[in-house]
Amino acid sequence: MKVNMMFETSKAHPLVYEALDYRSLRQDMIASNIANVDTPYYRPRDIDFEHYLARESARIFDNQASLQLEMAQTSRNHLSGLIENNQEDSMPTNFFRDGHLARNDGNSVDLDVETSEMGKNSIMYQALTTALKKHKGIFAYAVDSGKNL
Repeated sequence: MKVNMMFETSKAHPLVYEALDYRSLRQDMIASNIANVDTPYYRPRDIDFEHYLARESARIFDNQASLQLEMAQTSRNHLSGLIENNQEDSMPTNFFRDGHLARNDGNSVDLDVETSEMGKNSIMYQALTTALKKHKGIFAYAVDSGKNL
């Protein structure tokens, strides 16, 4: 993620751009699921990034350090020390969205679920872009009104 730091106006600014990136990625994954609705043995994919963004938000705004004790790594050749359960919270995760019965061809894509998820994701993306535009507008207004003093 490359954010131009010159226009960063708050602590949340990089987090919003990261959320936009993940929403865009999720939209592509849902579109791929819809495109593969007739592919035999296809399992729908999704991405879970809300937990990651919530943790990053808490770290940024509450100045909370991680509650996990980091393992010392004295050499680049050592393992990172991440345990599979801890890895879920440190990065967004891709997963297969199962839970629907597979058809006779083994495909478990439910077109109703995919289209509703796409609609929800689109609304969230639009809400983020609207909030970002308003935030920039407020900042621009404050800068412009300061010029007349």
